[in-house]
Amino acid sequence: MMDFIKEYICSQAATKRIGIFGTGTMSEIAEKFLLELSINEYVFFDNDVKKQEIGHMHNMPILSPIEIKKNDFILISTVQFKEIEKQLKAIGLQEWNNYIWALEMDYYDMALRYNKAPKVPEISFRDLDDIERELSGYVDVVKVDWFDEKEFGSYESAIGFQKIYDKRNNKRYRRKIMEYFIVEKLFNFDEWSGDSVYVDIGAAGSPFAKYLREKRRIEAYALDLNKGIYDELPYYIQGDAANMPWTDNEVLGISMQSAFEMFVGKADEVFIKEAARVLKYGGKVIISPLYMHKQYLSTVSPNYYHTGTADEDSLECIRNDCRGYIPLGRFYNAKALDRRVLKNARRYGLKPTIYSLPQELVEKDEFVYLKFILQLEKVCREPSKKY
Repeated sequence: MMDFIKEYICSQAATKRIGIFGTGTMSEIAEKFLLELSINEYVFFDNDVKKQEIGHMHNMPILSPIEIKKNDFILISTVQFKEIEKQLKAIGLQEWNNYIWALEMDYYDMALRYNKAPKVPEISFRDLDDIERELSGYVDVVKVDWFDEKEFGSYESAIGFQKIYDKRNNKRYRRKIMEYFIVEKLFNFDEWSGDSVYVDIGAAGSPFAKYLREKRRIEAYALDLNKGIYDELPYYIQGDAANMPWTDNEVLGISMQSAFEMFVGKADEVFIKEAARVLKYGGKVIISPLYMHKQYLSTVSPNYYHTGTADEDSLECIRNDCRGYIPLGRFYNAKALDRRVLKNARRYGLKPTIYSLPQELVEKDEFVYLKFILQLEKVCREPSKKY
């Protein structure tokens, strides 16, 4: 197993000094891997001065990171990958060429194994205009004219997520804060009564529900299949968005920030029915971003490629921006959105509206992160029999 990454490491060892960064228990993973490849000469690096003073482990030297050379190949063997990566990048080292994370060997193996598989197709701003025109044939598309940059700047300062989302180093920091700003603008929490219920879905690691509780006095909850860093708080609930723990017509607002696209299988369709059940008349779901593309895509991390998480009638393609963490990142095209989401929304009494941000607010790297926002408003007390 993992023949591709083994071959790759052997090729690196032929011309480079091999290092293991970290001397804790996780270093055993890297050592075992090297021994399986009959690589018996390597060094350790560690930031701990006491470890450096000891000088050796398993008869191999422990060196200070200042002794790392640009021709080294390093297996980072600690959960603090991001911190170590910053150190290595600062001296000119690059992932793949100079280092990998020993705790994600399956990701690297699959990235090599499927290096010729389809990647996420490029998209242009002209394409976005075409998508918007096509969407308008299925649903009301409203151009956003309420995003004020000065107001957003004040909001960004007030919400206080700068450290949580690593403002200095996270290229997506602004986009994350934009998501919360959009939710607050569309829900207008200032007009909510004290017992109005808000639910943030896919939010185990998000501080937003905590912020709304403590600063805005909103009865906010976070719901996620997984536990997160706030799971000690009783309003951070481990549960399924397809079977929510609220009674009929109890919830005034639901939002998802970078979550809806990860609903595998029919979960996106099932969620719509469940949302219609728990929402009050006049309540809303806000989905931000609504990921759209020219084609209907199932984007996956390399280690999930061809594992059955992709939609059958979509183009399955690999993304490398999220390492090994994405079993599915769905991009609808207009027809797929209508079939899976818009028709189902109307069937269950939800009126869909799509908001479109102006191009000058849209950031694009491997794909467009935040352009379209989907709102589903409960306008019917009973499901429509039209569909």
